[in-house]
Amino acid sequence: MPTSIQGEQQAEAGYVRASDADVDLYVDRVSDEVLACRERGRHLFPTIREAGIHFTGVDDDGLLLRRLTCTCCTLAVRVEKWEGARRRGQRTRFHRVASSLEYRTGAEGQTYLAPSGRGHMTPRQIGDSVASKALAGQTVAALRKSAARAAAESARATGTSTKTG
Repeated sequence: MPTSIQGEQQAEAGYVRASDADVDLYVDRVSDEVLACRERGRHLFPTIREAGIHFTGVDDDGLLLRRLTCTCCTLAVRVEKWEGARRRGQRTRFHRVASSLEYRTGAEGQTYLAPSGRGHMTPRQIGDSVASKALAGQTVAALRKSAARAAAESARATGTSTKTG
């Protein structure tokens, strides 16, 4: 099958997508909280109003450091760099200059990132693996029949038609 332009660019940049088998192995070994962040494609960090704003240090450039831990997986830490400036006759304004992510290892040795050398795992791949495991042992035909019954029951309850296409 020919590669798309995007696929060719990813191959040139060294972007390799993880295999389904590698994704399944990863999904089997991490917690539900890690899977939630991976499937969502982002972490849940508290807002300034929720957590307040407290600085934990100063970097070599004099920027204030703020660290926030993901409230879902607790393995990701966003490190923010802030700068404060006061103009004559005005109050001090603070600006976030940069932020980066650091990943921790959990208490039982759990990590957020997949083992290196396995390729990039997309949120869609994670969701597909979780769904496949949840539906293991069921046939596609049985699922279609069940979905059609559910649609018919819903249509009867609301008085609408279930015809499509």
